[in-house]
Amino acid sequence: MLLQILNYLRREGIASNQQLAREFNLDLMALEPMLDIWLKRGIIAFCQNEVHCQKSCLKNCHKQAVVYYRIT
Repeated sequence: MLLQILNYLRREGIASNQQLAREFNLDLMALEPMLDIWLKRGIIAFCQNEVHCQKSCLKNCHKQAVVYYRIT
C-alpha cells in the first residue's frame, strides 16, 4: 500500500489526504500513519494551501482539514 500511495503521488504530482483516502478506500486515520512514513523519510512533503479561512462561516471549519502532499 505504501508504494501504491507513492506511485499515485508520482503520477498525479499533488494530491490531498481526502483524494488519497478515496482512491485507496481508506479512512483518514488509517492513511495518515502511512503518509507520515514517507514524510519522515523526506520522500513526500506538504504543499502550502493557498486557501485561507475568511472566518465568514463563524469558525465552523471542517473537523478533518484538507492537507496536500507532493513528491520532493
